[in-house]
Amino acid sequence: MEEATLKIELIDKIEHADFNQLREISGLLTNYFNSKYDETGGWDSLSEHQKKRITESIAQADAGLGTPVKEVLQRTRDKFNLNG
Repeated sequence: MEEATLKIELIDKIEHADFNQLREISGLLTNYFNSKYDETGGWDSLSEHQKKRITESIAQADAGLGTPVKEVLQRTRDKFNLNG
């Protein structure tokens, strides 16, 4: 997508947004422009508890203790009578 087209689409979305959507967009843009590039993906900003839980979760997934996404999606579809 070209730069001009992207700008037009963004402006159109902003112009048609309701007040709550505008507040969310404003917050997202503020956070985006105030943040610096973080090549660690934010890992250093996590608490030790969060890092521990993520590391444990990865180990569980590596050990095959997780549920495959296809199974989770099928259970959700069945539970809520969804097609797709």
